[in-house]
Amino acid sequence: MTNWRSSLPIQFMFIQLFVAVVIIVASIWFIKSIERDRLIDNQTALSINLGKTITAKLQQKTNRIENLAVSIGAIGELYQKSPNELNEIIPAILNQSGQQNVILGGGIWPEPYSVNSSKEKNSYFWSRNYADELIRVNDYNFDSTPSYFKADWYVPARFYPTDTTYWSKSYIDPYTNNAMLTASVPMWSDHNFIGVSTVDIALSSIDNFLHTATANQGGYVFALDQQNRLLSYPEVEDSSGLVSDHELFLPFADFAKKHPDFKALQRKVSEVDQQFITQVNTSKAYDDEQLADVIANVPPRERDKLVALINQNTSNKLKQVEVIASLQLNSDPKLKEPVLVTIFLMPSTYWKIVLVTPISAITNNNQSLASSVGIYLVSIQILALMLLFIMQNKLFITPISRMVRALNDSNPAKVELEATQRNDEIGMLAKAFSSRTRQLEIALASLDATNLALEQQLDVQQQAQAELKEKKEQLNTVLNSAHNLIFINNIDGEFTLVNDQFCQTLGRDRADILGNKDHLVMPKEIAQVNAKNDQYVVNTKFELSYEQTFPAKDKQHTYLVTKFPIFDDQRQVTAVGTIAFDISVTKALELKKKAQFEILRQETSDNIRFIEKLEQTNRRLLDESNQARSESNRAISFERVKVENQALYPSLVAAIVKPIFRKQDDLAASAYRLANGELDAVEFNRALADQTERLRHLEYLFSAQDYLAKPIDLVLLLEHIVALLQPKLISKNINLTIHSEKRLVVDGIHWHFLLIFYRAISNTINDAFYQPSEKNRIEIHLDKTNNQITMELKDNGRRLTDEQLDKLHNTLATNDVTGTLSALSVWLKSEFNGGLSISRLEQQAGFNTLQKYHIEVSN
Repeated sequence: MTNWRSSLPIQFMFIQLFVAVVIIVASIWFIKSIERDRLIDNQTALSINLGKTITAKLQQKTNRIENLAVSIGAIGELYQKSPNELNEIIPAILNQSGQQNVILGGGIWPEPYSVNSSKEKNSYFWSRNYADELIRVNDYNFDSTPSYFKADWYVPARFYPTDTTYWSKSYIDPYTNNAMLTASVPMWSDHNFIGVSTVDIALSSIDNFLHTATANQGGYVFALDQQNRLLSYPEVEDSSGLVSDHELFLPFADFAKKHPDFKALQRKVSEVDQQFITQVNTSKAYDDEQLADVIANVPPRERDKLVALINQNTSNKLKQVEVIASLQLNSDPKLKEPVLVTIFLMPSTYWKIVLVTPISAITNNNQSLASSVGIYLVSIQILALMLLFIMQNKLFITPISRMVRALNDSNPAKVELEATQRNDEIGMLAKAFSSRTRQLEIALASLDATNLALEQQLDVQQQAQAELKEKKEQLNTVLNSAHNLIFINNIDGEFTLVNDQFCQTLGRDRADILGNKDHLVMPKEIAQVNAKNDQYVVNTKFELSYEQTFPAKDKQHTYLVTKFPIFDDQRQVTAVGTIAFDISVTKALELKKKAQFEILRQETSDNIRFIEKLEQTNRRLLDESNQARSESNRAISFERVKVENQALYPSLVAAIVKPIFRKQDDLAASAYRLANGELDAVEFNRALADQTERLRHLEYLFSAQDYLAKPIDLVLLLEHIVALLQPKLISKNINLTIHSEKRLVVDGIHWHFLLIFYRAISNTINDAFYQPSEKNRIEIHLDKTNNQITMELKDNGRRLTDEQLDKLHNTLATNDVTGTLSALSVWLKSEFNGGLSISRLEQQAGFNTLQKYHIEVSN
């Protein structure tokens, strides 16, 4: 009898209980994890929507401040010479109704000597007193005070485009003692920077707005300025239960050290800033030297971010609120529980708005659902286990128990009865037991006959072994009489047969060879070759012949080795046989003839190489001669071009000024006609405005014609040149467009770039368009990559023939000066380490010719 613990019913019950527990636990865990992830995703989406709403409302407030600063800047540009108007208008603009708690002050901060040449400091600044009244503050203009034009809120604004706002980091004003932020807008007059206009906003207004934004949401929100300093943060309880004041102006990195729960958030903020800096640096508008004065007094850890902000605002790529990160924290300093944190980036201000949402409600809902589902799962599993136990006991446990009892009682009749009554697997098992019993009876009867047959087979095997021994002795006699090396290896590489000649050659006894592998018997190199070729014969089942050197009696002998497979009755390879013939004498004769042939071949090869070296020398000398001729020609042409350039200034001035003077004469005649009433005043005013515009362009081009390197806005220079060439363009009905960045400033000599641009465009107008057409087009692309300036000039004028293009390419390559393009090419190569290339376009976008000008400039 079996133990009750080992019985099938008990084992099935325990197995079913274990499976049920696993299913229930896995189901509850799966439901909890899935539901928790779904709830967190929903909460994340809600947090993003709430954060965007809060950030959008805050952006509306900052937009009003920016518009106010832009308006003050426009007033400053308009009334820069009228202090009385500024003293009346600026306070009226700053005194916005309902904004007394937001706007602390503002004003105009002129560049030294730009508005009033006799003063270095001449600010117009108003601030609120304790009665919320705007009063004029003149402390910044004293000689004893630090220069305001070196302040952190002033210097970066120099590099901001017109009507754009630079938001300073948070600080405390040294004269008003107010915690504030400053919105600075640059002021420009006649393309010259003349100062900034500012509006100061109270840091408390941002703090109050963010505190009320999430009053009923269960979480809180705080803000970081452009340098990750705290603009707002709610009060936090310390370990003693007391409420501590939040520390504004504190860098978030230092704040995170005081509150270690925010370390993961600090790492994320640093990672986002580094990605922002790396992305902006791929296409910088200003290099490091141009911004050296801006970051000179800035803390080192804030310099990279400030440079990135200045370069970013030149293109103003950020247009709307962005979600830059979302993460979960295990604990929060204020809520003391796990939270979901979402970070938003505001346009223009580049503030980070951080929304903190607790996730305790999500966890409670998740556990409640899992508990409810678990109760139902347990109940269903218990009922299913009871039903399954009853069915298992009835179907196969009870019949198996009856069969066991019948076998123990030696009652095969009950087993036979069970086999005949059932047609399922239990019946098949009973039939198998009955069939096996009959087979055992038959096997016992056949054992006696098998023993008799084995005795007869033993006598036959003894006779066969005697005959095999005799044959083996005869085979060994034949093998040992041969002067060749004969041996056999099984498929494992072990020697199973060797002749006496093989043992004598190796100098080892047969007992030391048989049963060992080839690497233990032969030299290493020979053993590797032998094993490799044995494996080849086993794999291919074909014979293999090759030559192999082998040491014998202190000499190297060459053998012709033949390997062949040895098969069993099933045509499977069981071993590899080897026969090696000594061919040392024949091989020596062959090597001697081969050496003689190699000497003859080497002498022929040396002669051929000598001839090839002579040809290479001739080609090298010819190339060096051509190169020297080209360099000499370029130097001569460059001297000629320099002389022409020096003499070109008067002719260039005459070519540009002559049409303007002609227009001036026409304008004088028109004035006479106007005085006599023969001309309409509107038409005369239009002509006068056009002439004034041309004179403005002429004044820009020829007001700074020296040879000193200065910062030059190439796009502006090109626009002035095109404006002066407009009469030519109109006469030939040419539409000229310029494609470039908004500002492209480099250090260089103004006259050089004027000469290059004017001659390139004028040459295209004169040579490419020989007759007017409605579709005449010129397109100019100006670009700067690192220190390389590239100007692409496309036109749809006269198409160059292959002969003309080849002739032009040859002229540019040999540095000959035959016209405007060749002179420009020589000048660009020698003076700017650049060049000029001309190619023909195959109807690309309707253009026929492409000219590329490359100019290298210093940093």
